[in-house]
Amino acid sequence: MRPARLWSLPLLLCLISADDPANTAVYKNVGELLDANDRRLIRELTAYATANPKADDVDRAFMNLFETVIEHDWFVENEATARKYLADYAEGAVRPLAQIVATMGKAQGGDFASALLDYRNLMKGLSGVEQLEFASEFADSLASAASVAGEYDVSKKVYETLLERFGENPELADKVKDDLARIEMVGKPAPSVIVRDRTNTTFRLSDYKGKYVLIDFWATWCAPCVTELPNLQAAYKSYHEKGLEILSVSLDETTGPLNDFLKTHAMPWRQVHNPTCGADVAEAYGVNTIPATFLVGPDGNVVRLELRGTALQNALSALIK
Repeated sequence: MRPARLWSLPLLLCLISADDPANTAVYKNVGELLDANDRRLIRELTAYATANPKADDVDRAFMNLFETVIEHDWFVENEATARKYLADYAEGAVRPLAQIVATMGKAQGGDFASALLDYRNLMKGLSGVEQLEFASEFADSLASAASVAGEYDVSKKVYETLLERFGENPELADKVKDDLARIEMVGKPAPSVIVRDRTNTTFRLSDYKGKYVLIDFWATWCAPCVTELPNLQAAYKSYHEKGLEILSVSLDETTGPLNDFLKTHAMPWRQVHNPTCGADVAEAYGVNTIPATFLVGPDGNVVRLELRGTALQNALSALIK
């Protein structure tokens, strides 16, 4: 964990002001402030590495740089830095991180053909248990980006490549088969399991027929899920009266953390606690990582997967007139 995460808000504001007396930025929340601090960290690490290419700690600089980029999905603006690192440091210790940034930069920029080619070339050089976790996480990142963009064929090819390379691992093989099955849901009827919500009301997805339904799999311990909440709130506010429903499925182990969270966070849509709702919704939808979302259309068919942030807003504005 970087020290900045431990600073108090007043101290961090003071440090920023001291560093730049002309800084008059007003942040809406702590998240915006930390983002600004991390962008500055990336700039300073890039400048340090550029000025000291042979320093003993240059790989440390690049490691922190690329980890920060990956944490925030700031791939496009840092792709050139990653590709320069790959060109300049043939034996660099953080080449895997640079490869993620470079490949995801192509994907985030919409060039999925190049991203898929980069990914496949990288997979050719990976083998063994020690590289399986890296390969799996990389595949998830690229496949998710492709799904967000509606490029489901690319997502399938990403997972098929991973399966070809590491399919002998039974746990990975099962996971990838779930991932592929989830992608195959697009255009087909969504599973309509019978469950009980937090008010103990029994319902099924088909009860929402005629409306768009965003099914959001999440947990209170999942930082990206919690970070996405303002986007869900904004979507619900803008489109609920026009026919949008949200169904949140919590994967928290017990109801305690969920109940506590809902006391302090506005989530005025239906909530389901997966372990106690009477059915395994996550299994029915092939969910093995979160956050995960499914947008179901008025006809009951799955329309889109992995919609978050601006991608969610763009999809809803195009579909719900």
